[in-house]
Amino acid sequence: MKILTPVLVGFVLFLTHSTVYAQPDSAKISQKVLSYADSLVKTDAYQSWTVYADLAPLSVIKFYGGKDGYIEHVKTNRQRTHSTQDEDYPELKIMSLMTVNDQWQCLVRISRFFHKDEKKFHQVTYFLGQSKDEGETWKLFDLSFNKIANIIYIFPEVFGDMAIPEPSILSEQDEIAQQQAAAAAATKKSTSKKK
Repeated sequence: MKILTPVLVGFVLFLTHSTVYAQPDSAKISQKVLSYADSLVKTDAYQSWTVYADLAPLSVIKFYGGKDGYIEHVKTNRQRTHSTQDEDYPELKIMSLMTVNDQWQCLVRISRFFHKDEKKFHQVTYFLGQSKDEGETWKLFDLSFNKIANIIYIFPEVFGDMAIPEPSILSEQDEIAQQQAAAAAATKKSTSKKK
């Protein structure tokens, strides 16, 4: 019994020490990201602009001259994609989740539809996110209101190897034409491989 107690205490200390240095749970972090992205979507939908700005990284707020400047920028640009009717909830999908040192960053794809002048449009945009507390809390901003080439100036902390696609807005007809062209290209490619 005297030998068993120190061995047991040592084992418990080892387990305690090893869990402190365990890798963060990326599934849990992904859920947190989606929760914060959902909050950003809702603050946009309800036009809760102060809360919307509170969810943005500090460098983004600074780039626009403060909270009021950022809110004005978003409100002005949001008018072009504000739907004239109720729409289905946007689809959110994590495209990348990366960590360097004590910082996490993510890219979340947002697919949503809106109507303008009785025409239907499909908007695909991205939220770029940052966490400095191992994925517990996130700051995100919508890239559709900015040019991708300017992201390094707006958000200098962005990881250099994070691939960020350009946001897009396509009419229903343009989207169908794009899908047909992609299908034709895929058919042509598979036919040429068989020869």
